[in-house]
Amino acid sequence: MKPLIALFSLTFLIGCGGDSTNPNLSLSNFIKPDYTFNESILKCNLAPDQTLSSVERFIPKLLDNLLQMKDRPDELYFLFPIIDEQTETQIFEILFKYSNLLTLDSLSLILAELKFDDIAECIDTSFHKSLRLTNQTINSPSVIAEILECKYKAGYSYATMKLVIEQLTDALKNNNFSIDILYSESEMLPTSFQWTNIFSSMESRDDFVKSWQALKISEEIQGLLLEQSNCQASGVYRKYQLL
Repeated sequence: MKPLIALFSLTFLIGCGGDSTNPNLSLSNFIKPDYTFNESILKCNLAPDQTLSSVERFIPKLLDNLLQMKDRPDELYFLFPIIDEQTETQIFEILFKYSNLLTLDSLSLILAELKFDDIAECIDTSFHKSLRLTNQTINSPSVIAEILECKYKAGYSYATMKLVIEQLTDALKNNNFSIDILYSESEMLPTSFQWTNIFSSMESRDDFVKSWQALKISEEIQGLLLEQSNCQASGVYRKYQLL
């Protein structure tokens, strides 16, 4: 992905190398995330003879089947990556948000019955337990999502990060910033976490970055977060809600 002017993540979430230990490690036994929902992601590639139109024709069939499910997902999203400032449609992700774990098995069966594998090849890449860090919800069927895959440094965990998160959310609230933030962890990789920033548009994202960088506290929070985690380069997506 071509680097954009300034990523929110690059402001305070891209870590650097080196090891660090922290006596507060035992806090992780007592302070844990208060998860509110589950998320699963399918990473998909269109078949050589298929186009975005094939996916668009498939979606109504998928929704009809999902709406008939007793334990249907709470929300369903399609995410298309933004690469070199262009929306890529040959690769995409399907994100299911749900509270009942049985829902995931039912979703897999529906995709198989509808022969979605004729349209795209998908792999189940991740299962997360998630919570919302901000109280504000951007209610729009189409948003910009910036996603980072991160790993805690030795001696750190959500228990130590929670104090930094509280400083961050207070700063966002005090400055009336329009952004949603989701925090997710994988049960398979307890030292890893996913950080997602949600914006109403690319323009609002750019405006936020400029305003955030102008605040003195942004440097302080950046230092605290760099101390605790390493993150890969972020991915930016157009995220469409279908359910």
